[in-house]
Amino acid sequence: MTRKLGGLYLVVSPDVAIERVEAALRGGADLLQIWSPAQAARDWAAQIRKIARTYNVPLLVNNDIILAAELAADGLHLDGNAPTPSKVRQTLGSQAIVGYTCGTNLEKVLWAERVGADYVSFCAVFPSPSVQACDLVPLETIRQARRLVSIPIFASGGITLENAHKVIEAGADGIAVISAVFQAPDPEEAVRRFKALWTEQRYA
Repeated sequence: MTRKLGGLYLVVSPDVAIERVEAALRGGADLLQIWSPAQAARDWAAQIRKIARTYNVPLLVNNDIILAAELAADGLHLDGNAPTPSKVRQTLGSQAIVGYTCGTNLEKVLWAERVGADYVSFCAVFPSPSVQACDLVPLETIRQARRLVSIPIFASGGITLENAHKVIEAGADGIAVISAVFQAPDPEEAVRRFKALWTEQRYA
């Protein structure tokens, strides 16, 4: 099962204030992922779930299927190969969105499409302090992946308003950002600017 996803994918952790998350969703984000919540942050995560529903933005959880089930999240993003999409959907429901980080591994991209993932994500396309554990992914890898698979491709890591066009031109269906939005003076305005850039590049 695959669906067409794209646009601006926000990744948020418990150190981001609820008000800033809501401002970003008000700006028009397309997807939201909760990343690395601690047990003590369960209340924060529940508030994020409520806000995401208010703005009708699909909410995904990174790696933690138990938290995803607790929140009745819309999906799960995985850094490894397990569980498979079918296993995730047994827990979260048949419509659950499932995506995988692929690094520079094009074999994993092919595998993800084969097993029914909804999207893949490359991390990191540019240096970023928030994704120190990721290998740098050449833009050519995104171009190759675009030729290999039809499922949506996202790119993350160090993406800013100044370099996002390079990722979109390489074939990404969407961009995932953290600091470029949540460290901006006005998260809502930052999202609007990213969305305008994405629309301009995709439909030029």
